[in-house]
Amino acid sequence: MLFLFFQSAIAMLLNSWESSQKYWLLAASLTNIVSIFLLISLFKREDTRFLYLFRFNRVSFRKDLLIFIGLTVILVPVAFLPNNFLSVWLWGNAEIPFKMMFQPIETWILYILLLAFPVTITLAELATYFGYLMPRLEKQLKIKWVSILLPMLFLSLQHCTLPFIPDVKFIIYRGLVFFPFALFLGVSIRYRPTLFPYFAILHGVMDLGTVMMLFTV
Repeated sequence: MLFLFFQSAIAMLLNSWESSQKYWLLAASLTNIVSIFLLISLFKREDTRFLYLFRFNRVSFRKDLLIFIGLTVILVPVAFLPNNFLSVWLWGNAEIPFKMMFQPIETWILYILLLAFPVTITLAELATYFGYLMPRLEKQLKIKWVSILLPMLFLSLQHCTLPFIPDVKFIIYRGLVFFPFALFLGVSIRYRPTLFPYFAILHGVMDLGTVMMLFTV
């Protein structure tokens, strides 16, 4: 909902919903900032620190690193192949969703996003769903697999409004394109929680590449 809220705010400033769509990385960064502050507050209520999520386990560091490298080899096609498959299935052309999402914006905003988006996504997204929500759902729900599935679904479906473009095919595309990625990360982190900081950093690096794409349009 925060993605939609910030896109709506941008649309009001620009007096155009269509124009607001191209600032989706800005809306995402603002959402991430809000999420980080909420997470800090929630962890503080539990007498712990949000940043503890991102500590590397010294005891299992070498083994974690080797497992992470192996999983990353598998993760790359899991993360990128659904985009091509869904684009061709829905439009018959892999370039259409790219053109819908990546439109020219002001250079000075791009340079802000170059730092803001990957850093905030590193601290916010996986931390929300797999660092905070998943372990607490597991404690409360009797059916353990539901506590794993729900965060994955939330992580995947939230992208329907990032950006929100009132086009049925695009909404389906955004809702499904990250599900395999979310599933892979959720299962990996659930069964080896010490991998969390590695995947959080990888996520930020991947989204640095997302910002770089905007420099090409």
